[in-house]
Amino acid sequence: MKSSNISFYFVLYIVAMVTVFVITMERDDLLKQRDEDLAHLVEVYVKPLALSAYVDTARFFIDQNQPITREPVRIRAKVDGPVDKSDVVFSLLDAHRLFPEETEQPIEGTMLNEAGDGVLMTSPLQEGVYRFMVAANTRRITTMGNKMHVFIRDTTYTVGYSPRLENVDRDTTFLIAKVERSGVSSPPITLSVQEAVENWVVGPAFNKKIFLSGAENPDLVVFGASAGRIERSPEASFVTFVWDVPALGKRSFTVTADARRGLGERDRAATTFMVDVLPATFVTPPSEKGFWGIPYAFDGQIAGLSPLDLSVDIVHDGQPMENKPAVPKIVLVPERNWKSLAFSVLYRGTKIKDHRAALTAPPPPQIKWVQQNIDRDKHLFVISAAASDPVGGAVTLSLQSQPPGIARLDKIRGTSFTISVNLEGKPSAVFLKLTATDQYGGTSVSSKQFNIPQ
Repeated sequence: MKSSNISFYFVLYIVAMVTVFVITMERDDLLKQRDEDLAHLVEVYVKPLALSAYVDTARFFIDQNQPITREPVRIRAKVDGPVDKSDVVFSLLDAHRLFPEETEQPIEGTMLNEAGDGVLMTSPLQEGVYRFMVAANTRRITTMGNKMHVFIRDTTYTVGYSPRLENVDRDTTFLIAKVERSGVSSPPITLSVQEAVENWVVGPAFNKKIFLSGAENPDLVVFGASAGRIERSPEASFVTFVWDVPALGKRSFTVTADARRGLGERDRAATTFMVDVLPATFVTPPSEKGFWGIPYAFDGQIAGLSPLDLSVDIVHDGQPMENKPAVPKIVLVPERNWKSLAFSVLYRGTKIKDHRAALTAPPPPQIKWVQQNIDRDKHLFVISAAASDPVGGAVTLSLQSQPPGIARLDKIRGTSFTISVNLEGKPSAVFLKLTATDQYGGTSVSSKQFNIPQ
């Protein structure tokens, strides 16, 4: 008897341990799935940093009687993505000469952050083709054990560790430099731009970097522009073209330079680019209606502009509320006495887009009878119905029928439903009544009688 009691309790212990194990495994799976979902949301707002060269091959010149370039070589790389470019750290990973062949003496170089660009500075180089592998990284996402801290603007969010987020903040690229002899005592000057065609929006001033090479003393170079104006940079390798008041439509611009060294055509250079100015357009168009007690989402991102340069002023009924970054999207729950919400999108402090949403009491769920069909092989009369809450979300649906029990609902929650009516009793008609209830407390009823063809 004593032995059987021990066996009984041992079995209970085993059952309890297995139950705890199963529950733990299910919990871990749910937590893992939650972390993956959060990682996906982070990727939506924290888009990957991307590093690339401004030009495919940067060219430099050596005087006819010189063994190396007169000055250190400077090559620029650009960073794309919604990152604070002033916080990006650049580094040189590898450097060697591709042609004519590798030199035994190592090539020295350092990477700097200049106005958000990565600038590689090397010692003076001999004639040849060089390849430099460079990297950029920032610290929007940091790993602490099994957690990751995500920094967006002035807010830090904590999510579970996800390998997919490890490389969001870093990238590498190759910079190619060609050093050649100019054939004259001073090389010709050249002007270049990164992109020949750009899109912009009405409102903020348009700025574009114009890169200069071949001039020993850029301060003596005279620049001109067919329209707009030129701003000199403290850095010698580029100037900035500024169009203060962009107008709608496509427009071509030409920037010229004259080194004034008396070398004729070698002293003059020009570059041309086009700007297509469009109205400011939301990436995700916001709704013009909102409802009391129901979250209202506003995404202030503007097509063609970095979201890091955008902020949003929020006002309800003429009363200023706060200014927030454009990302992540803003979610507000309007109070019952509010009548309107207004949003002003600012680009670096300049208003470029307004949006207004009227606020009302939420309507009840909407029920629609969509379609009806007879499946005589299965003796069924099939009816399709749709129902949703004021913002298109799922509702809970219940069904009553006359005769009782003749109809069946495929599910109780969702936005589309199927009702099956049993025809084995050969009814001539069926009366159906649907009741929909949403998560905000709204309720609506719809009823309809269907005559069954015999």
